[in-house]
Amino acid sequence: MSLYNEISLNKRPEIQQIELLSPERTMEIVLDALRDLVDYELAVVMRLETPDRLVVRKAVGPLNTPRLDGYSISLSQRRDIARLLEQREPKLFGEHEEHLDTYYDVLDLPDGHSCLVAPLYIESTPIGLLTLDHRACNRFSPAIVRFISTISKLISVSMAQSDTSRSLIEKTKALTEERNRLLNESADAFRDLVGVSAVWRRVLDAVRLVAVADVPVLLTGETGTGKEQVARKIHQLSHRASGPFVAVNCSALVSSLAESELFGHEKGAFSGAVAMRRGRFELADGGTLFLDEIGDLPLELQPKLLRVLQDGKFERVGGERSVSADVRIIAATNIDLESAIAAGTFREDLWYRLHVFPIHLPPLRERDEDAALLAEYFVSQIRRRPGFESLALSPSAIERILATEWRGNVRELRNAIERAAILARGGSILAEHLAPTVNAYRAGRGQGPYNVNRIAALASTGVSEPSSTYFPPLEDALRAHILAALKKSGGKIYGANGAASLLGMKPTTLQSKMKKLGIRSGIARKFDASNFS
Repeated sequence: MSLYNEISLNKRPEIQQIELLSPERTMEIVLDALRDLVDYELAVVMRLETPDRLVVRKAVGPLNTPRLDGYSISLSQRRDIARLLEQREPKLFGEHEEHLDTYYDVLDLPDGHSCLVAPLYIESTPIGLLTLDHRACNRFSPAIVRFISTISKLISVSMAQSDTSRSLIEKTKALTEERNRLLNESADAFRDLVGVSAVWRRVLDAVRLVAVADVPVLLTGETGTGKEQVARKIHQLSHRASGPFVAVNCSALVSSLAESELFGHEKGAFSGAVAMRRGRFELADGGTLFLDEIGDLPLELQPKLLRVLQDGKFERVGGERSVSADVRIIAATNIDLESAIAAGTFREDLWYRLHVFPIHLPPLRERDEDAALLAEYFVSQIRRRPGFESLALSPSAIERILATEWRGNVRELRNAIERAAILARGGSILAEHLAPTVNAYRAGRGQGPYNVNRIAALASTGVSEPSSTYFPPLEDALRAHILAALKKSGGKIYGANGAASLLGMKPTTLQSKMKKLGIRSGIARKFDASNFS
């Protein structure tokens, strides 16, 4: 006997007169009736307040919590939920089917719990979502899924009866088309900007705001936080989207060729210049020029960049005629430019020109649970490759990911997932598959943060660290070791008492390592090692 034959909603007198009730009262009656028929512990109705945001309108059941009041979900960040809305059919998640819980950051539900999601529609327009959850497994049968499909239509009607819902239907048709158009146009940029944390949403809000304003942007943040991806996003949302996006890593520019690389050269300008060559500024004409590691731009080139920012003109190397280029500048740095100004390695007037609209990208450790979302995104990308179709993150792997600081930020997390996918042989990624990266950075989690001053002191005195103490990453220890030598030499690199001599290496080798680690001798003279902790 089917569920429909056993129990009928029509036996309820209040539902027989449902058209006479207010929409809010109707929803309350429907959810109460539903609880008599379906063994759930949490039922939530969400309304599509904007084309991109679902907001909780009603939540009932033993698992209901005040934290669900006003809880919202961004569809551009939760594409799994957006796909469920597009499919228009209820989705029952199996006991062993891994997925990111709808309310993962509010409720802590056990693995394999019962979860049923039903889109709410009026005609072909999505207006919300109904979710049912139970902590136990296999609580919802196929008959219940069919039943919920019918109930969701009743809830949809009750929502649409309100004035706001009726107007939302018309608005949603137009706005959803616009949202889909924008998402399709900027899909590549959105793929690398996964995250739902408050600090990351502020970054995305700033990106949307500045994209339409044709002004210079300065992106700051640690290495690996996604500065180039954010720069591409700004370009793709701007009126320059049809123009070129040209990226230049200033730290990779060879000093003797840097001017030619950026501004081009005329034929015969120097030995080997057999033809006129356009520089990066001309190649970016009509689009965006992304200057990564702007703090490493040679000091002698900074006035020329300043002029381009002021009037859009420059001369090629060996040329006398001014060349114009309509270029938007987006610069990025992982160092403190104000300290570089104090050290005399960066022009203050150039900093003011670039600092029109600064955006700071937070490190991954400050982005709450975004690491898990990013990891799932990287896994979904790898699943497209032959032999990795069944790749998935285990609960233990997710716990390990969330327990990690990820000093290398998004870049390090991506590399860790790539390696783990290989170790898991295309199956389930376990915590131990992530162990090499995690152990390197979190073995001493309970011993407090890594202290660069302490390592610098040890390096200068020759005292060995006890074997039980947490060992920092080699790059951090090397940076502290060099800083200690620079401090002892007063910032001097060459000579018998220079830092290179103290470290037993060639001055040129030391300078190369300093550049790679982001250490400047000028800063070392002015500041002690505590400025680099």
